Amino acid sequence: MTFVTFKINTYKNSQDYKLFVCGKKFFFAVMFVTMLLSLFKAAYASEVASKKCSNSIADHVIYYKARSGDVEAQYFLGNKLFAPACTSDEQEKGIALLIQAAQGDHPNALFILGYMIFENAQNDREIHDALRYLKKSSKLGHRPAKSYLGSILLNTATTNKEKREALDLLKTAALEGSDDAATTLYHIYSSGLYGENKSSCVANFWFALTFKKDTFTQKMPNAKISDCNDGDRLTVTE
Repeated sequence: MTFVTFKINTYKNSQDYKLFVCGKKFFFAVMFVTMLLSLFKAAYASEVASKKCSNSIADHVIYYKARSGDVEAQYFLGNKLFAPACTSDEQEKGIALLIQAAQGDHPNALFILGYMIFENAQNDREIHDALRYLKKSSKLGHRPAKSYLGSILLNTATTNKEKREALDLLKTAALEGSDDAATTLYHIYSSGLYGENKSSCVANFWFALTFKKDTFTQKMPNAKISDCNDGDRLTVTE
C-alpha cells in the first residue's frame, strides 16, 4: 500500500501529471465555451424563428404605412403575414390587408385572393368572387392571373367564343413570358385538346417559348411556313 501511495505521489509531482491537469482544465474550458455557444445559437435561432412572420422594426414601419392606405405596403405585409410560419391571428390580419390592397386594385393581391378562393371554393358564390378577382387582376396586366384564368375558362367554356377568349388569354400570357401558359398551349396543340387541331409545329412554337432567345426545339419537316419560321425549324426571337 505504501508503495502504491508513493507512486501516486510521485506521479502527481511529475511533468506528465501537470500536463494532464492542464489538459483537463483546457478540455473543460473548451466544453464550457462550446456549451455557451450552443446556448447562444439556440437563443439566436429562437429569436430568428420568432421573426419569421413579422416582428421586425421594418415591419412595424410598413404596417404604419399600410394603415395609412399605402397599397404596396398593404400587399407586402399582407402577403408576409399570410405565410405558413405565421399564427392564425396573423394570417387573418394578412388576409384583411390583402383585401384592402385588392380594393386598391393591386394586381398581385387580386391574383392571390382569386387563386386562394377558387382553390377552396365550396359554392357558386365563392367561384364567382374568385373569377371576379382574377379577371380584374388579368385586366391590370398581371401575367399569372391571365394564365390561371385562361386555364379555368378553357375548362369551363361551353361555346366556341368562350374557348377562343380563354385561348387568347393563355396566348397573351405565354407571349408575355408565362412558362405555365406556354406549356399549357404546348399540350393543347401537341394532343389536339379542346377541339383544337393537332399540330406539332404550333405545339413546338409554344414549347420553344420556355427556352432562351434564339434557340430552337427540333427540325420539323412537316411544318408549314405559315406556322414556323424557315419552314423546317422553329426559332424564338424577341
